[in-house]
Amino acid sequence: RSKHEEIELVSLEEFYKEAPTEISRPAITLTEPHQQTLARLDWELEQRKRLAEKYKECLTSKEKILKEIEVKKEYLSSLQPRLNSIMQ
Repeated sequence: RSKHEEIELVSLEEFYKEAPTEISRPAITLTEPHQQTLARLDWELEQRKRLAEKYKECLTSKEKILKEIEVKKEYLSSLQPRLNSIMQ
């Protein structure tokens, strides 16, 4: 058994439907199972890289939003004492 057999790949139909032709190479991979497996693994790697990049972008966005929330909380907490001093 090979390590790649433990990876759950997308179905063949989905692979040929979604993968670009430079990765899927249907002229070769439809007749050669080894090349088909290699192409599917390449597609899986590309998808995982794309998802990892999107995950990093989301984490960066989340951190930015959390900082903005913290700044707004500090402003709101300082607002009450200032209002009290204005009222006096």
